[in-house]
Amino acid sequence: MSFEKEIEELITKIAPTKDIAGGFMTRDQIIQLIRKVATEAALVGYSHAEKFTRTRMEKKLTMLEQELIIIRDQLKDAELDLIASSK
Repeated sequence: MSFEKEIEELITKIAPTKDIAGGFMTRDQIIQLIRKVATEAALVGYSHAEKFTRTRMEKKLTMLEQELIIIRDQLKDAELDLIASSK
């Protein structure tokens, strides 16, 4: 199901029925408010997920860089051992 369709179903479920007096807000105003809140909430969730993913990827990249440095040092040691053993 598409994102927009799910939000529309959620709005329809949450909004009061047409026969209920909305007091100071009409049903359409309530629906508009719910839509705005749902959209903002989705954007906030997406923003947080992106920030979390970025932080996680930065940590992973740092770990990979450190691992690469260790492997490079081990390769240098192995080359020196090979040179020393060939003499």
